[in-house]
Amino acid sequence: MDKKFAGKKLLVLGSNVGATDIVQYARDNGAYTIVADYYPADRSPAKRIADEQLLVSTADKDALEAFIRERHIDGILAGISEFNLLIAEELSARIGLPFYFTRKQWDMIEKKSDFRALCEKHGVPCPKTYVTGKEIPEDVMQQIRYPVMIKPVDASSSKGVFKCENEDDLRRYYPESLKESECGEIIVEQFVTGDEFTAHYTIANGKVTLASVDNRYPIAMQEGDPTTIPIARIYPCIYLDAYIEQVDAQMRALCAGIGLQNAILFVQGLYDEKTNTFNVFEAGLRSAGEAPYRFIKRVNGINAMHVLVDHALLGKTDFDSDKEDPYMKGKCCGIVSFVTKGGVVGSIEGLEEATAALPDVIEYECRYPVGSETPCGRTLRQLMIRFVMICDNREKMAEDIAYLNSHITILNDRGEDMVFKMKPERIWGIQ
Repeated sequence: MDKKFAGKKLLVLGSNVGATDIVQYARDNGAYTIVADYYPADRSPAKRIADEQLLVSTADKDALEAFIRERHIDGILAGISEFNLLIAEELSARIGLPFYFTRKQWDMIEKKSDFRALCEKHGVPCPKTYVTGKEIPEDVMQQIRYPVMIKPVDASSSKGVFKCENEDDLRRYYPESLKESECGEIIVEQFVTGDEFTAHYTIANGKVTLASVDNRYPIAMQEGDPTTIPIARIYPCIYLDAYIEQVDAQMRALCAGIGLQNAILFVQGLYDEKTNTFNVFEAGLRSAGEAPYRFIKRVNGINAMHVLVDHALLGKTDFDSDKEDPYMKGKCCGIVSFVTKGGVVGSIEGLEEATAALPDVIEYECRYPVGSETPCGRTLRQLMIRFVMICDNREKMAEDIAYLNSHITILNDRGEDMVFKMKPERIWGIQ
């Protein structure tokens, strides 16, 4: 029996998260796969399993276009890298190949002002918006109730994002926020509080389904620091019932409303337990960095990344949306991290032994081996070791986290403990 991608050629841009899964699925189903970027194969797991390696920067669009035309490539895709996804979309549009989003759809989701307008149109709960644009009119300035947040409309990191307690703060931070925007626009919105979550949606042949909702467990690198990084993300979310009741239908309508046919979309927001209210504040037309499909494929038997490959090579998908279960069939899944405090890694003891002893750890990544200089600061680069876990329940997740904490020791070159670890009792709440 012929495989469904037999005779098809897929070009994958980049070696980032998701690329290996894309290549493996495409090859398993008969496609000829090529991975392109400036990394040699020994630094690219995706290249090592691909049929062909192309040593060309993904920024060299003209060289890639010439290659695609010469080799009669049938589809172009990338992992979760925003840069590579936009290159893949542009090349697909130039050549007339299918891609899972258009640039217009991307901007509607990624540009904060456009996404906020979509939320308001479809009834998705979101913070009040005071102004979007290149400047803040004086009459609007007088109507603002503090505190507020000011952000670049098109930035995907924390650069240019400030909390303003009063008008003086807003006037001071406005130029700093503006300079971080590529299009020269900012958004001023109501400041909201709560526990952060990320929800993932899969769109297959126009049908929108909720794939997962997590809880983000923040850690401040210094006491009182308002900027936090996630030491863990645990699924399913402890307020999943409330999310489905208050947000899910509106989000599904939003996805359908912009014409998505085969895609992945995530949204991030805050839940205030005291008032039982949600506020969605941003989204992305890709998998988020935690890539929950890694355990969803084991628990629910489906992988949303396959939808993107199907669309690139066939223009449709046989993805079974009925298998989606954001409750994870009663399992507790998560990405749990050891977070570096900064400095040189002196020793890592017990890592291989501890992970081998826990079947619930389905994979792990150690970003900084012994001798590496680890960063100081407040960024995701400080996630030193990440464990991907599938446990029978939340109790077992807490037990496994405690085991990892007690059996793995990471010291700096001065013999001092150099990582923060997740406190297992936190999985019953957030703080």
